Amino acid sequence: MRGVHVVVASLLQTENRALFRSGLATLAVLAASIYAPSAFAADRLLSAMVNCKPEFFKVLQARRGSFAPVRIVPYERSSNTPHIRRYDDVFVESVTFARPINVGGLSVLEYRQEETVRDDGPSDIRWQFEVAASPSDVAELLITQYGAPLEAGYRDWVVDPEKTREKSGVSGSLRIEPSEVGARISCSLDGAEAGDFKLPVAAESFGWPQLGPPPLINPNLLMNALAQCRPDFFERLVFDRKAFGTVKFKQENGPYPKGRDHASPLTRVEFQTPVRAWGLELTGYIQRLQMVNGAPSLRWGFQAKENARNLIHVVGLRTGSWGEPQSWRVDDDAEATGYTPSPDLGIDEGFVGCTTPLFAGEEPPKSVDLFWNKDTGSAQ
Repeated sequence: MRGVHVVVASLLQTENRALFRSGLATLAVLAASIYAPSAFAADRLLSAMVNCKPEFFKVLQARRGSFAPVRIVPYERSSNTPHIRRYDDVFVESVTFARPINVGGLSVLEYRQEETVRDDGPSDIRWQFEVAASPSDVAELLITQYGAPLEAGYRDWVVDPEKTREKSGVSGSLRIEPSEVGARISCSLDGAEAGDFKLPVAAESFGWPQLGPPPLINPNLLMNALAQCRPDFFERLVFDRKAFGTVKFKQENGPYPKGRDHASPLTRVEFQTPVRAWGLELTGYIQRLQMVNGAPSLRWGFQAKENARNLIHVVGLRTGSWGEPQSWRVDDDAEATGYTPSPDLGIDEGFVGCTTPLFAGEEPPKSVDLFWNKDTGSAQ
């Protein structure tokens, strides 16, 4: 700051307007160098990225203030199997920024990291930046700045393995691929390369999330209660209701069953953004009071982006069972902890939920009491 004061004093003592304007320009540059985010820090982060070493996360944490505010969404792959290790379990965290972040001349829009858990050794890890540029433009920048020995493949750019040793600052696992927003720059370490390194949770690297609804606190408790059609499902909804964001309530009529069967209008709750649980993307909740053979019952559950076939597959993997609704069987290899879903559980296209009886005098829960909303007035 002393340099700024010297420039100001010099300007005040001169009557030369040309020199005054020149001095102002100097002052602006000097102030920018003091207060603006350091370009060196951005280049250092990109250098750590192309190196694909665990030290990347130390550099990332040192810069985390420049990314705020962020939204962090943790989720699992839908193929995860908690009761039997049929596939490798994959856990993902996605970080979205409120604005593009300049990292070494690249406009970064999103970050993602994933961990693949293996029974026979350390986990594999992968991390990536989503950038607003074409893969070829990203490759050109990395070649220019770092001399990265990149070569174009059919869809992506990879490091030439024969030249990797010559460029010690560029990892052979570096990859540039096309993505929905432009390009994806990714690094990966297998278990042997990662060694004892533990992937930090995204909040350690980026700070506590401040954008969007928070994730479910314990999605397994909620979904297990749903799969077994237990009444404590509604308690879990209330406990986790902030995760559904500012919701919209809608009522829809018909079609109605005939004869002794009839149903009230269906209440639909639309979530602010899809909510992740069991690897599924839940988009809403529906509830309907209905009469079946003259007996009252309640139909309730989640709407999802997935079709019926995928929903059945995921429910089977997550409960350690196989088969179809109303005829589930526990997998022989999952007998220690697996269970069968309730016979009251039903799965349709884009819906997984229950139809449970209502006993005399029992009042069904009200949707407006289950979900967080700024306006819990009449349904829209």
